[in-house]
This record gives sequence, C-alpha cells and structure tokens, in this order.
Amino acid sequence: MNKIISSSSQDYLEAILELSYDNNAVRVTDIANKMNIKKASVTQAITILAEEGLVTSERYGPIYLTEAGLEEAEKVKIKHSLLTYFFETVLGVSKEIAEHDACLVEHSLSDETFLKFSNFLNEKELLDHFEKKDKLINIVCKDCKKIEKDGSFCCPE
Repeated sequence: MNKIISSSSQDYLEAILELSYDNNAVRVTDIANKMNIKKASVTQAITILAEEGLVTSERYGPIYLTEAGLEEAEKVKIKHSLLTYFFETVLGVSKEIAEHDACLVEHSLSDETFLKFSNFLNEKELLDHFEKKDKLINIVCKDCKKIEKDGSFCCPE
C-alpha cells in the first residue's frame, strides 16, 4: 500500500487485529475499551478507515479488516513486535519501556528503513530468537519486492 496511513489509524488497525484474534467481528465498544477512548472517537476513526478501504462496517454492525487493512495491521504489529524485541533483547531495555518506545517508533519507520533494519538484524544473526521471524520475513518480502531487488535475505529470485 503506497498511501501513508496516520499513526492514529495504525493504532486502530492494530487494535482491531488483536481483537479479531478472539472473534473475527469486532465491535466499536471492544475497540473503545481496548484503547481506553470514547466510542464516538472510535466511530469517527472507523468511518475514516472505511473510506480508505481498510475496514468494512455497517452502522451499528461489526467491524472487519479488509485484505488491505489486514496487510497494513499485520505490518504495524510486526514492526511493533520486532522493535520491542530489539529494544528488550538486544539493547537490554525493560519490557515496559521497550513496549512504549516501540509504539512510538513503529509509526515513524518507512518501509525502506524497516526493510534495512530487518536485514541488518538478520545479517548480524540477531533474529535467531525472534518468535515471529517467519511472519517478519513474509511481510518484509512483500515490501522488498516493492522497494528494491537487492538480494536481501528474504528475496530469493
């Protein structure tokens, strides 16, 4: 997806993804409770996400991620997971600070920087204990093919 998605929208997508693990259909109330915000704010955000083609929802109905929304949500989630892993495991930052900082940084990283960061960690063999390495490779491969064909670790020709 070439369109830049706001950090707020990314947070909503990540919340919807996490809530959909238990039940594919997600309600406004579920999102509001998870994000500790008012339902009116969620409703407004869902309208924007629907206009961007990232979710589907009928008035007062359940919310579902579209294929594009799922792809974007998974990308945000894996960025968050990798950054948390890096801060905590490689740098030795506490879990709480690693989570907080990852949430801040995940929104700022371009696809290109994330690709380079992922490849760097792989080349330095720092991904060996990253639980979501396969998911990371899958997501990075999609971006790698969009960004460059430089023989990165995930891009077999």
